[in-house]
Amino acid sequence: MEKHILDCTLRDGGYVNNWGFSHESASRIIDGLYTSGIRNIEIGIMGTNPSLPWSTKFRTFQEAEILLRNRKPDCRYALMINYAEKDNFTIPSRSDLTVDAIRIAFFANEWKDALLYAEYIQALGYEVFLQAMATTYYSETELVVLVKAINKLHPFAFYMVDSFGTMYTDDVVRMANLIQSVLEQNICFGFHAHNNIQMAFANSIAFSQTVNSFESFVDATIYGMGRGAGNVTTEMLTSYFNRKYGFSFDITELVGLFQREILPIYQQYYWGYSLQYFLTSSKNINSAYSWYFANKGYTDLEVQSQLLEALPMENRYALMKSVADSVIAAYEAEIAHKKGDKK
Repeated sequence: MEKHILDCTLRDGGYVNNWGFSHESASRIIDGLYTSGIRNIEIGIMGTNPSLPWSTKFRTFQEAEILLRNRKPDCRYALMINYAEKDNFTIPSRSDLTVDAIRIAFFANEWKDALLYAEYIQALGYEVFLQAMATTYYSETELVVLVKAINKLHPFAFYMVDSFGTMYTDDVVRMANLIQSVLEQNICFGFHAHNNIQMAFANSIAFSQTVNSFESFVDATIYGMGRGAGNVTTEMLTSYFNRKYGFSFDITELVGLFQREILPIYQQYYWGYSLQYFLTSSKNINSAYSWYFANKGYTDLEVQSQLLEALPMENRYALMKSVADSVIAAYEAEIAHKKGDKK
């Protein structure tokens, strides 16, 4: 079955620089990816509060049209919508001016409503990619129920997503095999990896090797650009596909694209492996909590570890600022009490 790489630099990479790609830079990235041989490109994400007059976070579909002026007929262009923000946007019918595909990201408590929304998007003519965020949080029974419901909807693609970067290769193989045993074969099957424990590349290879009876997709970004520990790198994954599957991706083009467009961002903002994001992965916690604690001034790793451990199990799935604030307050009260005892 055909294997694909989907580059999501302009969307997932946008978490690094607040989607601050100029129209010119974003267009050069899209064109460079196409020249390298990539035929599936996510051009950004829908959002309500971009801080720049130009961005790859779009308030309307019309704002995204400028990046599609040089579109190629043999390339698939996509946008992501977080299900929780769906009511903020009006979605036009698919046309020559719009993207081809919409990727809907949803958490476990949203999946039933997300599938209803996906049905609406399909009726508008789009290919729908369903991204089951933090798929590791589903039990095997829950995952089977979800996949059976997805079969009834019959979207273009279903993705398993290692949102918190906690998976090892055996986890990937086990989950992929479970999903393959239930998913209808004419639905594409995809994987999105994060690099918190430096397993994104190995896990993407494991997924690609495991999924052979489905048309499959693996996500990647140039130089792994992405929030925190980042993602699997487009240049490494394309090189692997060249060697193992006979593709002919132009690695020199991708390296040049990094040097021209991404390196200046990397020099300003850091992404990649860090102990900060390793901690969240080791505790199976949304990495946004580490970011939040750091923004509150708690950058010491031992303190962060204590704060993360104090998070209630039921609140580790998605960032809840009120819960994080209560953990901070309890920690500060404990420190104050200890200081008082020493007087």
